[in-house]
Amino acid sequence: MLYHPERLPSAVERYQKEILRVIGVLDSVLAKQEWLVGGKLTVADLSFISWNVVAVDNIVKGLADVDLEKQYPAFYKWHQKLIARPVVAKLLAEQAEAFRQSQALPQQ
Repeated sequence: MLYHPERLPSAVERYQKEILRVIGVLDSVLAKQEWLVGGKLTVADLSFISWNVVAVDNIVKGLADVDLEKQYPAFYKWHQKLIARPVVAKLLAEQAEAFRQSQALPQQ
């Protein structure tokens, strides 16, 4: 969806379904506990931030039959807590700005 020069509907649908499957697994774990491992924020949680952002903001966003907040409430709450952390929010803002600037550069 982001980097391939042509859109392949069957591939997009396959990966959207796989992402929703993974989100479902995460939601089932997080419905029983606040964090993935050991009852506290760990690298296990933090390692999902980039994946979550791409999945939520680019792959799943806009799917007519998907409402992450309602269908996957534990995942949604966890994701919101992660991206609201000051250092994570700062990093995501810097990453977005770097991407914006790279898009403004003339292509060689």
